[in-house]
Amino acid sequence: TYTLSGVDVKTAPDLKVGYIMGSGDDVPASLEHLGVKVTSLGPTDVATGNLSKYDVILLGVRTYAAREDLRTYNNRILDYVKNGGVVIVQYNTPEFDHNYGPYPYVMTSNPEEVTDETSKVNILAPSNPVFNWPNKITEKDFSGWVEERGSKWMQSWDSKYQALLETHDQGQQPQKGGFLYAKYGKGIYIYNAYAFYRELPEGVPGAYRLFANMISLPK
Repeated sequence: TYTLSGVDVKTAPDLKVGYIMGSGDDVPASLEHLGVKVTSLGPTDVATGNLSKYDVILLGVRTYAAREDLRTYNNRILDYVKNGGVVIVQYNTPEFDHNYGPYPYVMTSNPEEVTDETSKVNILAPSNPVFNWPNKITEKDFSGWVEERGSKWMQSWDSKYQALLETHDQGQQPQKGGFLYAKYGKGIYIYNAYAFYRELPEGVPGAYRLFANMISLPK
């Protein structure tokens, strides 16, 4: 448990997180503030390494643009999920728009973004474990965010994905494609366009609490 700005953030114990860095972000350092062990996964790890030793594999910002090895060996990521792993894909550019996930989706070449960091966020699936353990998430956890809500929302997706959150800028259609959750085999696959890579380094409490719940899913 790491107390951040007077807010209690809980994580599951003894998490082993693998991180595939994309164009560069500070999420691994932010997670280490929570006492989470994060291991950087290089091209050899992605191609031939033993991924099953990780509880969670996180894909950093713009990984599919930056990492040819990931594009080449993406099936190993899906096999890891099928065998019981949790994969969390963070904001990716349209290079990701090639059905790299377990089920089809469409991002388009000009994806939606939600630029007002104060835009109301609606929790669409309050009973989902990502909102309930180890931290109880409410709409209050979306206050105090900085710069934006997020970028590169999905436009459409297979019904096997569950949309967990909705938000939108003034005058924009409701955007539900920013946080998609799917069970695949024994594991869980998440696409997440919300700007955690901006929020965590700034110490935004609600962002930390929700991210802690995501990485705690395998427990």
